[in-house]
Amino acid sequence: MKVSEDIVDSFSFAREMRPETRDRLLTDMTRTIVPPGTDILHPGDSVNGVYFVRSGAIRVYYIGLDGREGTLYWIQPGESCILALNSLFTEIPYPAWASADEGGAEILSISGALFREAFAREPAVQRFLFEQLSERVFSLLQLLEGAMRLPQEERLVLLLFAQADETGVVHLSQDKLARHLGTIREVVSRLLRNLAGQGLIALAPRKVTILDRERLESMMRGATDDPI
Repeated sequence: MKVSEDIVDSFSFAREMRPETRDRLLTDMTRTIVPPGTDILHPGDSVNGVYFVRSGAIRVYYIGLDGREGTLYWIQPGESCILALNSLFTEIPYPAWASADEGGAEILSISGALFREAFAREPAVQRFLFEQLSERVFSLLQLLEGAMRLPQEERLVLLLFAQADETGVVHLSQDKLARHLGTIREVVSRLLRNLAGQGLIALAPRKVTILDRERLESMMRGATDDPI
């Protein structure tokens, strides 16, 4: 479905474009509602457009040789997928999976040709792309560091912090938590029971509630302060 001006203007770079480029963007852009868990991109796909998340989230993940999934990052509202942008500009196949997260996602898309043209002409688009690149490289480096240095329990706590809503509730099953971490449910279940036994979290079906964020953060600071 086509989009209105207010939807386009929800992205700051669109508001900063020249009027003629913005008008073409408005004409070209389409809006799609993606149901939860629906794959948008697969490894080997050709990327012929640019995707922006307006609401919800997109999960970008990999599947290892052992068949286990691991989350690389989430694309949040106002963001785009840097792996897809790289595939668009380099014409290499998409290297991961991308799917709508638990609550689904609202996606705006424009053609690759128009985005390349806008990138060549519009400083706002150039800033947007380089900001996305720098933020994503930083987050992937943090992911790599965590995988190399942090025990599974600390990685689980970081994931709970990232996915908790404003009330401290994480609406993810233990299976989903394990998939994000690239491990198995039994490991996550044991770690969660340990945290619950310390009064740090409360467990319920498909839900984890953070009870004592301050103690969890103190535990994380202790882990990151340990010498390598």
